[in-house]
Amino acid sequence: MNAVEAKTRWYRMLRRWPPQAVLLVTFASFYFAIGPGNYFAVDEAMEQETAQALILRRTIDIPVMPDARFGRGQTFYTVKGPGLPLVSLPFVYLGLKLDDAIGSMNGGQLAGPPIGVAEHPLRWGGRLAISASLIVNALVGGAIVAVLFMVGTQLSPKPRAVLLMAIAAGLATLVMSEATHFYQHALDALMVILAFWFFSVKNPGELSSSAIFGGLSLGVAILARPDAVPAAVVLWLYGAAVAWKLVRTLDDRWSRMIRRAGLATIGPVGAVAGSMYFNYLRFGSAIQFGYTEDRARFVLDVGQIAKAIGGYLVSPALSIFVFAPPLILALALGRRAYRRWPLETVALLSAATAHLLMISSNKTWGGDLSYGPRYMLEAIVLLMPLTLPAFEMAADFASRRAAIAVAAVVFLGFVVQLIGVAVYVTVNEWDRTAAGIVANNAWVFVPSASPIVYDLRELVAGRNLSPWAIRALSLPDAALFLLIILVVIVWLGSRRILQYWRAPEAQLASRSSRALPIAIVSATVMPILLGFAMARPVIEAPGIHASKLLNAGLAEQRAGHAVAAEESYALVLSLYPSNEFARYDLGVLDQEAGRTNEAMALYAGVLRQDPNFTPAKQNMEYLLQARFGFTNLHRR
Repeated sequence: MNAVEAKTRWYRMLRRWPPQAVLLVTFASFYFAIGPGNYFAVDEAMEQETAQALILRRTIDIPVMPDARFGRGQTFYTVKGPGLPLVSLPFVYLGLKLDDAIGSMNGGQLAGPPIGVAEHPLRWGGRLAISASLIVNALVGGAIVAVLFMVGTQLSPKPRAVLLMAIAAGLATLVMSEATHFYQHALDALMVILAFWFFSVKNPGELSSSAIFGGLSLGVAILARPDAVPAAVVLWLYGAAVAWKLVRTLDDRWSRMIRRAGLATIGPVGAVAGSMYFNYLRFGSAIQFGYTEDRARFVLDVGQIAKAIGGYLVSPALSIFVFAPPLILALALGRRAYRRWPLETVALLSAATAHLLMISSNKTWGGDLSYGPRYMLEAIVLLMPLTLPAFEMAADFASRRAAIAVAAVVFLGFVVQLIGVAVYVTVNEWDRTAAGIVANNAWVFVPSASPIVYDLRELVAGRNLSPWAIRALSLPDAALFLLIILVVIVWLGSRRILQYWRAPEAQLASRSSRALPIAIVSATVMPILLGFAMARPVIEAPGIHASKLLNAGLAEQRAGHAVAAEESYALVLSLYPSNEFARYDLGVLDQEAGRTNEAMALYAGVLRQDPNFTPAKQNMEYLLQARFGFTNLHRR
């Protein structure tokens, strides 16, 4: 089969897909193609290594790193919830297998170099397990676009307007930049909008199944981020109101409502139980959570809450209207949305408001390392359907002024998102810290401290550019082949979306299909259940646990599983920072991967502990001789 025949067959298969599935695949491929291929912050590393720990050891202990919490077995754990690590299990497993097969400890163009803080031996790059985990949020971002499309088809009879709204959400709001990271906010946002779709059921015969899947969606959202609880309560009540409208004239209405309430509660109750079990695994207590610092506590301070609300609405560094400009359309035409969909509008606005009030009560409401209002991603996604009246006016070109306004805010949002995905955003935090404006969220109200300003400055200067595609194009390897595949998928998907735009009525039956939403819920719930079934607490004494880890690391190293061995040695050093054997073996792994500077630093640490550690001394001398010889050759 030649390339033309293969492309034709793929395109014919794509034509049979419903538009929501095409949107998911197209946007997911686009997000992964423009992403960094590695991490920006320790939060991402903690999530991925929790999943990696489950796969490698059936425990959830991770190497010591900034913000990790000391817990059971005198080892360290993530402060985050279990949702994202458990959902990502299949992808982290795939990445580990690729690491074993390719020997990836020094990156390649996809994972990039082993960037990150020196205190964390595994770093935030250089491993395909990291790159594979980023597929999760790319898929989640694509799913958000697809579900918004399906929500829109329930509300509006104008398919072109619905398509424009979904595309605008994917290209011109924070959905785009967050889909390239490995934070929990995107999963939370997907599951709450998915719950809204399930709870908007119109058929009484689907009431029970919609209650189950809607409740499970809320449960996954809570596991991803506990601050999803207020919005989950609002959406659960919305589902109850919709159900009552469907059954209020039936003789068995009360039994149906009781059954519906019970089924819709399974997911949230399961999430609470899962979170408590996760606490038990980490800290030996079901009611002890990871956030224990003063900066992480909630405060009922009216002044702070007002300041936070102002920050999220009007500040130059955090406003949702700056980082998701299409929401301006909801503000402008909110009354029209309410007149057409009063119950849905109240539910979406109430859920978004409940979420805003929740995060505004957090002492660190502004976030730290972020590109815009990441904490408000859930609210941004919930509010996007309320922009539909504006897109209806623009799609039919009924109003030239409306079309220009919609095009302007979408274009502005796309530019803002391009700036965000182009630059390694850690520079924002470094610069804000150096300027002394990080404390007390002061930077939020300083226009020059906006992440857009920082990232645009770096982009114009050509510094700190993050997309792995740049690396793949500058120094081609296997990553370039992957990039070409992703570009082809996006191109074919775009053609299919354009075809739908030209003849939306031909796809009318497929727009309301329940298959994709059910598949999304199943794909998230199944690895969560598997992860909880796999998980075991660390019960050995630290000395015994360290000995087992050291032996496991040696076995993995001999078997050629460098990444797994590296993690075992890093965990030993978390328990016993002066362990010279683990430090030496880490140095050997770095030396074999060509990471000479890291290897020399580790050998030097061993020799400070024991100047007579002969293997470290010999390896150090060899590396110094190789470097000196290369220097002399270079000078000649």
